[in-house]
Amino acid sequence: MGFHKRYIDDEQVIDIYREQGNQGVMDWYTRGVDALITSGDLSEQVEEIIYSNELVKEEKMDEVSMLVGMASVKKLGDETKY
Repeated sequence: MGFHKRYIDDEQVIDIYREQGNQGVMDWYTRGVDALITSGDLSEQVEEIIYSNELVKEEKMDEVSMLVGMASVKKLGDETKY
């Protein structure tokens, strides 16, 4: 048994959200990992929401969905400019 750390950046979060939806993002942060190393504002905010003790699961799902959804739309808009 090893120690599993996962590096997560904003691009990964958006790509996983687009391909697998909200549950995919939640799973990427919580399944099969012992430590997370985040890089970027979005990935850090998602981590804070998922591991918050003040929100219930449904609230976490809603918050993550709204946050990543807005970032995904913004990224799509930025991609179409070029």
